[in-house]
Amino acid sequence: MIPQPGRLARWRSMLGLDDPYLRGLLILLWATTTAYVVAHLSHSLIGAPWHPYFHLGTERGYAELFFQMLTGWTAAMLVVAGVRRRSPAPLVFAAFSLYLLADDYFRVHEQVGTAFGIWFDREVVYLQGLATHLGEALFLLGVGAVVITTFVVTYRTAGAAARRMARILAALYAALAIFGFAVDVVHAPFIDEPIIDPIFIAIEDGGEIAVASLIVVHALALAFGPLARPDEPVSDAVPIAAPEAEPTR
Repeated sequence: MIPQPGRLARWRSMLGLDDPYLRGLLILLWATTTAYVVAHLSHSLIGAPWHPYFHLGTERGYAELFFQMLTGWTAAMLVVAGVRRRSPAPLVFAAFSLYLLADDYFRVHEQVGTAFGIWFDREVVYLQGLATHLGEALFLLGVGAVVITTFVVTYRTAGAAARRMARILAALYAALAIFGFAVDVVHAPFIDEPIIDPIFIAIEDGGEIAVASLIVVHALALAFGPLARPDEPVSDAVPIAAPEAEPTR
């Protein structure tokens, strides 16, 4: 009897981390993420290193540029994966990655939230700046609704192998949303706390970069890895024609 692989081994295989080179790449990316988090906490709590670009929350800072590079690489790899595997699922997430890149670079949801906050405080009720976070949350919920709707339509028309690929990508981007949205909501009341605030920023932005690193490695596996994953059931493999029976004499 062949022993069944454990859950961790199955996830490692589905993410493409059976490849030692991809595992090594992920370790390097996570080590870089850890260095950014440590530098951020050191800068925030003891003032060294002194340059503000080491702060994870600084616009155009070192960590933000790294996150943008990861997001751009992911979009490119998912486009290659979608074309090579003839599946629209990676293309949906590639488009979402491009939106994330544009949003992070041009600060789209922050600007929308600021405009909403100014209007809400003036026309509805003054919330001492919390209306800005409310506007950001509403905007991100709208973007999420568009992404989920597109995903559902694509998922319903996909085959079994494409659905499996879509589920894995959805789980990875859901983890990214937890750090980028859920942690940000919890973080909002502690923005002015000198110690708690940088810790929340480390969790939020550091978590985003760590998950983005995992996503780009998985996208690389989809783009250039084998078309048939070893954990896929036989039903997803290309059918092999049965040999023709020899004519009876």
